[in-house]
Amino acid sequence: MFVQWSLFAIMTLLKFNREDCMRDETTLFAQVDSFVSVLAQCRELGITVVSARENELILELPYSHKIIGNPDSGIIHGGAITTLMDTTAGAAVLCAMPEFELCPTLDLRVDYMRSAKPGQSVFARASCYRSSKNILFMRCEAYQVDRTVAHCVATFMRMGNKGIPSLNAMTHGIKIAPLGQDIQPYEAVDFKQVVGQVRNNQQYSDLIKVIPYAELIGIEFDQQGVVNENKAPGLSFKLQKKPTNIGNPILPAIHGGVLGGFMELSAALHLLVSQTTLKFPKIIDFSIDYLRGGADRETYAYCEVSRQGGRVANVEIHAWQESKDKPIALARAHFLLEE
Repeated sequence: MFVQWSLFAIMTLLKFNREDCMRDETTLFAQVDSFVSVLAQCRELGITVVSARENELILELPYSHKIIGNPDSGIIHGGAITTLMDTTAGAAVLCAMPEFELCPTLDLRVDYMRSAKPGQSVFARASCYRSSKNILFMRCEAYQVDRTVAHCVATFMRMGNKGIPSLNAMTHGIKIAPLGQDIQPYEAVDFKQVVGQVRNNQQYSDLIKVIPYAELIGIEFDQQGVVNENKAPGLSFKLQKKPTNIGNPILPAIHGGVLGGFMELSAALHLLVSQTTLKFPKIIDFSIDYLRGGADRETYAYCEVSRQGGRVANVEIHAWQESKDKPIALARAHFLLEE
């Protein structure tokens, strides 16, 4: 069975006795906070627990320059929103189940209602809306003070809790790095001009340099990319091995949200390089299936435009590590090219 051993596998850090079923909010808050605190990517983004109670969890992602995806406007990249919702939905399992169970992610879908306003925190509220013998169905909403930003649904495989060690046993020896610091003050750039120059000189790395979120997680253009049948630019993308991209420190494994953000941004970069638009593509929805564990190593992605209309493009993204024939995740995304 294919499952993604992402940050949700680390949920094994917390094992409760049956007498803990009636947990108060203080206890739940402490348990979730312990979980979130050992996730390197969450610490890098500054994600914190706002509230935790039975079957409801709220986390906060503070605004910072390093998670900007659109250099024209300073809007947060969808990958950071995906990481927030991925973390919240996974950690909400603690609030939904009377006993902790190992629940790796099967799939995740995000519908982006609107862009998050620059300069404001984004919150995520998650709960379990159905639990079967084998599957947990989670729902999550990302929002700001006055509006919804995105909706997410995700499914997790119930693996039971037999043989799960305690929090202290599993975290023994793990060093928790200090909270990540923000990058240098952000200055808006003429993104259309940068895109035009890149298309002329094919110095694709110049695109990465003006997208803070790309540098945060360590995306590169892979110079040994794959040439597709349509003779489009033969580029694949590489996600560097970085300690701050880790979700599960036990394996260790790449945070599922980081993997999603990498694939989403790869698709946007592919469109910028291969299409006529000069504007940064606006994400509409993103759906990812986790097929294999994302180990702590370099990861690659290849994109293909499945269909493109006058304003909307559908892109398929394949991510792999050891071999293109053994993908660790498959994703699909719709982008708005021109408004």
